[in-house]
Amino acid sequence: MAELAVGRVALLSIHPRHAEAILAGDKRVELRRVPLAAETTHAVIYATAPVQKVVGWFEIDGIDEASQTSIWRLHGAVSGITRQEHRDYYAGSPRAFAIRIARAHRLGKGLPLTELPDVKRPPQSFQYLDPETVGWLFGNAVYENRVS
Repeated sequence: MAELAVGRVALLSIHPRHAEAILAGDKRVELRRVPLAAETTHAVIYATAPVQKVVGWFEIDGIDEASQTSIWRLHGAVSGITRQEHRDYYAGSPRAFAIRIARAHRLGKGLPLTELPDVKRPPQSFQYLDPETVGWLFGNAVYENRVS
């Protein structure tokens, strides 16, 4: 990670099915109802129950904001969900956000949140990590493989 320019890093709570699809390279966007800050360059993946571990991270290629229909047209094929799941997720939301995934990196062994400095509980949707925690995570984690 030292060779990469790092801006803000978000810890995202992601359902295990979607976390695995991201790490396998099948899911190329992470859909959200709330945007990340524009200067966010990386996302750490926290797989929710039953996994309940940090399982990897990905580099962000950019974030698209549009109507839910436009986001589906742009990214539906690589979103990892059905059209109906897309509609249900964005029901009542005036805007949709798609975080484009550049490269995903799988941790060799998942980390419980209790091992991350300054992270007390899983984020409801996401939270930003402080630079010290980011440095610790990227400096101490062992990676199984890198997915392009």
